[in-house]
Amino acid sequence: MRTTVLMVILVVVSGFIVLARGDANGIHRSPVLQDPSPPSASIVPDQLDFGDQVVGRRSKAKRITVTNAGGKPLYISSVTGDGDNWSDFSVVNDTCTGATVAPNRSCIIDVAFSPSDTDERNASLSLGDNAPDSPQTLSLTGNGINSQDVPPFISR
Repeated sequence: MRTTVLMVILVVVSGFIVLARGDANGIHRSPVLQDPSPPSASIVPDQLDFGDQVVGRRSKAKRITVTNAGGKPLYISSVTGDGDNWSDFSVVNDTCTGATVAPNRSCIIDVAFSPSDTDERNASLSLGDNAPDSPQTLSLTGNGINSQDVPPFISR
C-alpha cells in the first residue's frame, strides 16, 4: 500500500497570492492571482468649457462620465462645486452621488451654465470618493455675454 502526501501552500507576498501544492513529485506553483487594484475614478472630460452664453439664460447641459477604472468598487460620497462663480453653474442630473460603481462601470453628472454677469466665469466641481487620490476636481469655465452681442438669426 502506497501513501501519498499532498501539501497545499498559500502565501501572500506584496499583494499577490501564490498558491502551490506539493506531492511526491515535488512542489508545483500555480498561476499568480493578483489582489484587485483599488478603485480609480476616470473623469471624461476632465474640464468643461461652456463658451459664450447670454447672461441669465441657461445653457444646454454638458455631460461628465465617471468610470471606475480600478479593480474594486468605487463609492462616490459627494459631488460639490466651489469657486468664485460656482453659483453660475448647476448640476442638473447626478447619478454618481451615493452610488457604488463597479469596476469598468460608469455614472454621469450633467452640468449647465447660466452666467449672472458678463465676462469669464470660473468654478470647479469635486468628487469625494474612496479612491486613493480623492477628491477628483475638474474645472468649469464659461463666458457671460450680453444678448446684443449675439448675431441675429437669419432665416432662408
